[in-house]
Amino acid sequence: MIMRRRILMRLYKERLTRDFPPNELKPLSMIKKALEEDEYICYGAVAGETILAYAFFVKCGANALVDYYAVKEDMRDAGIGSRFIRELIAGPLQGLNCVLLEAEDPDCAQDMHERETRNRRLSFYTRNGLWTTAVKAEVWGAPYCILQLPIGVRHSSDTIAAVYSAIYHAMMTDKVYNERVRIAAPCPGTGPLVP
Repeated sequence: MIMRRRILMRLYKERLTRDFPPNELKPLSMIKKALEEDEYICYGAVAGETILAYAFFVKCGANALVDYYAVKEDMRDAGIGSRFIRELIAGPLQGLNCVLLEAEDPDCAQDMHERETRNRRLSFYTRNGLWTTAVKAEVWGAPYCILQLPIGVRHSSDTIAAVYSAIYHAMMTDKVYNERVRIAAPCPGTGPLVP
């Protein structure tokens, strides 16, 4: 279901603030403005009045980037996250050209526990049909592997990097983008990340 504004406000206050660290949270006013400008999409998996899972996307033309994805804490490991992501892929996201997702890069983990957590997340996404890409990025100092949701055609690494760059360019000023975003494609690990 697409979320109505009232539900979004409640979800933001009650869940996003618990599901994500403060440094990863956009101000609610920014999300509302992006929704008004058709640059943001919010979906939820619901049972009665309870939102079991939610997914927020930054939209840039016919492309999108997963901004937030979470399952209700007491419902995790029950298959809800898998069903929800597959329903999004099979349904409402089909009208888009390319949908990307950032997963924290396991190769940049601080310790073995963090590496295992990141590998579990990557495994969850690939088990649910997401395509790995050769694109890696660093945004605000956080290293990511970029995955593509299986919508339409499987895009080349160059296209993935271009779409990813365009989405961040749309969200930031050129100055901030040049200072905070680095993208490596098509072959990460062969050289430095470049703006």
